[in-house]
Amino acid sequence: MSLLYTYSQRVLLLITLLIISSKACALGQLGHQIVCQLGFQQLNVKQQHQINTLLERLPQSHKARLNSYTKSVKNAPITFAKSCVWADAIKKMDEYKPYKTSHYLNVSRGTNSIKGAVCKEYCIGQAIIKHQQQLATTNDSWERLQALMFLGHWLGDIHQPLHISYASDWGGNKIKTTEQSNTRCKSLHWYWDDCVLSQQNRSFKQWVSILNNDWDNITVNPWQPNNVWLWANESYQIVTSPAFKYCQKTQGICKSYPNNTVTLPANYQAHFTPIINQRILLAAKRLTGILNQSPAKNRQ
Repeated sequence: MSLLYTYSQRVLLLITLLIISSKACALGQLGHQIVCQLGFQQLNVKQQHQINTLLERLPQSHKARLNSYTKSVKNAPITFAKSCVWADAIKKMDEYKPYKTSHYLNVSRGTNSIKGAVCKEYCIGQAIIKHQQQLATTNDSWERLQALMFLGHWLGDIHQPLHISYASDWGGNKIKTTEQSNTRCKSLHWYWDDCVLSQQNRSFKQWVSILNNDWDNITVNPWQPNNVWLWANESYQIVTSPAFKYCQKTQGICKSYPNNTVTLPANYQAHFTPIINQRILLAAKRLTGILNQSPAKNRQ
């Protein structure tokens, strides 16, 4: 009887963990959708119509994959906000495997700042430049749509600080947060993909409304390709700051914490809430700037 009870407990624990993982995956998409919804709302009606027209041409197989990934109804319409999760949904498809490294930028632990191009290809900076150019120049509707969806995703990724980090700890995925940190997100990267947003207890509509009200309070420079390295450096300076708890600087080297484990202080969420909110707003406003300056916006 005790063995049966133990087995039942294990099954229940497994189910619970699966549910938690499922929710974490869904919440991890929140930031990307906020960025793209905010950016979309700032476009004029003609631009919005052109984006929606492009999205209608998304192949059925991709619609099904995206709806499954976002846990939406099978035939649910694809909005621009939802399409900005597409780059994650297609990661495991063979034809898109070359883009896996486009989600981030790894630098050496002795890097103090990112002043220019630090990768030749297939890092997030080059990916933004490539797909901005593709969106602006191609006449092929499927290429334009892919470029648009990639751009929406890359702008979110480059503004999530841990996407500019170190390969040895997988951008914080290997860094465990302890129980004292009072969070269900058990790695630092998970925390920044999920809990830093979800713990603010806002619905998607509330997020968009609140950040939209702050739109005019933040200024961005006009789009230039070299801007991507400035954006990457912004994230890198945040991620290597002592309060972030990602690494410890010793003689110019940002070293890992012992056992890749950190305890997030009680005020961690409060400290970084305004920072992540600003990063989302910057990503959205910079995305809008790219779309506004792209000649492709005027094509039918």
